[in-house]
Amino acid sequence: MRIRLVGLVAAAAVAGLSACASPSTSDSSVASPTTQPTTTQPGQQVTSTQIRLRIGTDEATARLYDNAPAREFASLLPTTLSLHDLGGREKAGALPRDLTSGQGQSDYRAGQLGYWPPSGDLAIYYREDSFRIPDPGIVMIGEIETGLDAIANSDDDASLIVTAD
Repeated sequence: MRIRLVGLVAAAAVAGLSACASPSTSDSSVASPTTQPTTTQPGQQVTSTQIRLRIGTDEATARLYDNAPAREFASLLPTTLSLHDLGGREKAGALPRDLTSGQGQSDYRAGQLGYWPPSGDLAIYYREDSFRIPDPGIVMIGEIETGLDAIANSDDDASLIVTAD
């Protein structure tokens, strides 16, 4: 009887440990450009505010988060930005004016839209890598739902037209 009990406890411990060691399906270290929707960051609520991002004849759609910088960004629309590539992971362009700064973070996911307060840039992340964003961090304002490839494959100095949907 004692051997069975010890065996049962050992089996339960192994099962518990193997569950802890299983890789999480929500944690991806590298993502290639995709047109699949992204998942919302914990603590971020997506609003019904949908925007369109056009580069030439290519288009992406996104939804904005429910935060003050995202609402201010929406108030700037329509707007046109000149994009440049940063590090092979993001496209960035200067906004017409600074936004209210929000809670900055040092990480990002492919498909997220962020606001970089030091330069007043909109950042569109299209590829993940190990880069950590320095202080004060990036303020996330939304996420791409479709067409991330259009952003990722755009030329440097591409003209991005952002409109409310």
